[in-house]
Amino acid sequence: MRLLIPALAVAFVFGACGSTDAASSTHASLPTLPTVTVEGGLIAVPTEPPADPVPTAERGAPLPTLTAALPTTANPTVEPLPMNLDPIEVGSVGADNILGQHMRSIEQAGLYSGSVLVARRGEILLRHGYGLANRTSRNTATTKFRIASLTKQFTAVLILRLQEQGKLSIDDRICSYLEFCAPQWAPITIRQLLAHSSGIPDYTEFLDFDRRQATPTTREELIARFRNEPLTSTPGSVYKYSNSGYILLGQILEYITGMPYADIIKNELCIPLGLNDTDYDHSTAGADPSLSFGLYAMGIPADPIDASTLDSAGGLYSTIDDLYRWDRALHDGQVLKPETLALMRTVQIKNYALGVMRNPLAGMASVHHDGMASGMRTYLGNFPDPDITVVVLSNYENADVVNIAAYLGVLARDMP
Repeated sequence: MRLLIPALAVAFVFGACGSTDAASSTHASLPTLPTVTVEGGLIAVPTEPPADPVPTAERGAPLPTLTAALPTTANPTVEPLPMNLDPIEVGSVGADNILGQHMRSIEQAGLYSGSVLVARRGEILLRHGYGLANRTSRNTATTKFRIASLTKQFTAVLILRLQEQGKLSIDDRICSYLEFCAPQWAPITIRQLLAHSSGIPDYTEFLDFDRRQATPTTREELIARFRNEPLTSTPGSVYKYSNSGYILLGQILEYITGMPYADIIKNELCIPLGLNDTDYDHSTAGADPSLSFGLYAMGIPADPIDASTLDSAGGLYSTIDDLYRWDRALHDGQVLKPETLALMRTVQIKNYALGVMRNPLAGMASVHHDGMASGMRTYLGNFPDPDITVVVLSNYENADVVNIAAYLGVLARDMP
């Protein structure tokens, strides 16, 4: 299964990087809703980056029809919404345009709860929250979500910055930077960890992961779980999504910098870029009222998980605003040199590059990644032509964030 993340009634304390503080549509109809497919209560990671999740939509053509479906694997008892909700946040953008109407229809069908941001060429078209963050507050643009595998692009960027500084090459063998390197890892390179082609099995797919996911865990303990496992393929030959590889990348970052991964994230990325609501989830006792709780689906709480079991593969939290800032910082050359950014976005195997995917969505070229966790689904993507950024963060584990993002991208492309 894919990386899992936290649950209702789990308490968290966050070390923040800083302080935590449209026109109406003239379209005649809205596109119908996407189908959400749920298998056995969990959504498995694909064996390779997915093909086009929605049919191609030519510019100006009607959107393809998809059928809305509520989950059928459980019969949740849905409690009525509380009446004393906080007011909708001032600063919401686009709630009544075609994008906002589409999202509201999905929310009303019980298929989505979370926060969404859509921007085109630097102009924000939609910035709005849907559903509940908890029993007294709505999701807003400032609600924090664990972002699951979106963490991987932050980890990848940190590795690529070390290459820019001459402190490593992504074609170095990983055993040069690991004090406890397993013999079968000897031929594996950093590039292969980044591209999920190392052959190291994914520890989150082990049978005991669910049982152990709520237990605080050190990185050394995580690595011990897969250190003695045989490789699933010859390094560099097969794409196989592996969170284990990104755990090792976190270890390499700490070995070279001499700093904990959480401090590297904060000092190298969050503080310089003004990502004040993004950080490593320390997941200790206490509660942050701006954090959205996690559900499997409407009315069904998700299982708890300690963020230390995700670490450099999925241990960050963020907001739609911060992820948009992050996307713009990458786009504008504030994070990587142009040639390094091009390398990061170059496909290595299948449709996977270095920390991001490059498969088209709805017929449009895209650079994106999604994440899944116990109670969370996340998506961050950019459609380079015409420079549309879509951020979808949901506290419904079965929310179909990739299809939602693809539809929003098509709608944003065709808006006046």
